[in-house]
Amino acid sequence: MPFTSAAKPTAPLSVLIIAEPGIITDHISGALAGAGDLQVLGPYELGADGISKLRRQHVDCIVIDIGMRHENALISLNRILKIDEKAKVLMASTLTFTNVKKSMTGFERGAADFIQTPADFTKQKSKASFDAALLRAVRSLAQARRGDGIRQIDTTAPLPKPPGETLTLRPFQNVKPALIAIASSTGGPQALFTVLERLTADLDVPVMITQHMPKTFTRVLASNLAGRTNKTIVEATDGEAVSPGTVYIAPGDTHMLVHAVNGRMRIKLTEDPAVNFCRPSADPMLESIAQAYGAEVCAVVLTGMGSDGKAGAKHIIDAGGQVIAQDFATSVVWGMPGAVSKAGYCSKILPLDKIAPLLNSLLGHK
Repeated sequence: MPFTSAAKPTAPLSVLIIAEPGIITDHISGALAGAGDLQVLGPYELGADGISKLRRQHVDCIVIDIGMRHENALISLNRILKIDEKAKVLMASTLTFTNVKKSMTGFERGAADFIQTPADFTKQKSKASFDAALLRAVRSLAQARRGDGIRQIDTTAPLPKPPGETLTLRPFQNVKPALIAIASSTGGPQALFTVLERLTADLDVPVMITQHMPKTFTRVLASNLAGRTNKTIVEATDGEAVSPGTVYIAPGDTHMLVHAVNGRMRIKLTEDPAVNFCRPSADPMLESIAQAYGAEVCAVVLTGMGSDGKAGAKHIIDAGGQVIAQDFATSVVWGMPGAVSKAGYCSKILPLDKIAPLLNSLLGHK
């Protein structure tokens, strides 16, 4: 059944929690309930109860414990997305191998983002820093869902830009890049799959990707994308040479840079402070790529919250390269692509399924 009810624009952002009882669940509920702009629904111990609430009421963001022990959270995720195909789902769990695998499957099925719940709070993993990250993610996803409005049955004609926005494009250069750089965050895993799957099999330039993800996740992401796209996709390692035809993903909790060593481009991984609350961050990657490759770069900014990639995109265009952004209609969150689009850094703003064909054209393939 189409989802037809909508919350009033002035209503608090609604957040539904599906999670088993425990200290972390209590903490998530308390942190969200303490925010004056959020209405918390739950927590619901059973997915069926939370889904029943979703059927009856508009929900802007759903937080689900992907590591639930007594039922399959992935089944609940499937049901959520059948009710509301634009649902913004934030997965939460501790960082175990099993939970990472479940979360990667969740991303593939349509979950928007993931937040790591600490087993306990320490000086390094403080309650305040976790609360800040949780509220930032929930607000961003909830505002994006609220911006989608009532779910429409016909989604075959996406808007080229957000309503009311006038966007200025830079001249498009139909020249082959020596490197493709991609930045992505919320909703990124599925967007990356869409782009990489459709990218030419005769890929003869390197591709560098910064996707906001914790440690362990990026290795699994690289493996999953490689298996699904039949391309050489790896989690980058420090000092390795940059090779044509290989797709490099920045490891979680590490910035990925490129620099020349004895005339050969190599990857440099650093644990420098987070940029835009992120490590890895797209900005340092793009800045280093602009310095290393000059005008021979095409940067792509995909779905994601915040503005990471905006400063880096400026370095790309100042060096003579060009920037492509995912459009408003097909982004899970039009934060990162919106930031570079509104800044006037883009030569193209495209629906997700049009990005790979354009890259293929630039690479000399149809």
